[in-house]
Amino acid sequence: MAKLDLLIHAWDQAHWELTQAFIGLSDEDLWRRPHPKLLSIGELAGHIVYWESDKFTGFLPTDSPHYIDSDLRDPGFRYYTTEVDEPVSLEMGVEELLAEITRVHSHTKQALLELDPDKDDYIPGQTQATWGFYLEYTGFHIAYHTGQAYSVRHLMGHTTTDN
Repeated sequence: MAKLDLLIHAWDQAHWELTQAFIGLSDEDLWRRPHPKLLSIGELAGHIVYWESDKFTGFLPTDSPHYIDSDLRDPGFRYYTTEVDEPVSLEMGVEELLAEITRVHSHTKQALLELDPDKDDYIPGQTQATWGFYLEYTGFHIAYHTGQAYSVRHLMGHTTTDN
């Protein structure tokens, strides 16, 4: 797995930064949008987890030990354009959501480590996305939406961790 170690490390770092955006966040504000056209922090987290779990294990049969099932795999989290006019809100508070984000990330990472692909191998069912490309993109994807989560917090008047 040394061939993917640096990308996996970056992926882990992006997840750590995502968790920092939740520090001091109340359950009341988790699914609240500061504007109808901006996603809530919960929706942004759902979007991140949806794509992480879908890309890395979505090609597996649901009875595979590597397949990850989660309420955050809701198709409502798929894209902004499908989500913006139909808000998604789950019966989860901040601690529950953080635990689920961590669980899905840990499980997905373990699945990747056990699958042990080469960085240039295509993800099953993909014709243009290799494991290396998607791992690299995932770090960016998480960082991008983490920045949005901080912006949502600032728009709600929150004081956040130094980011």
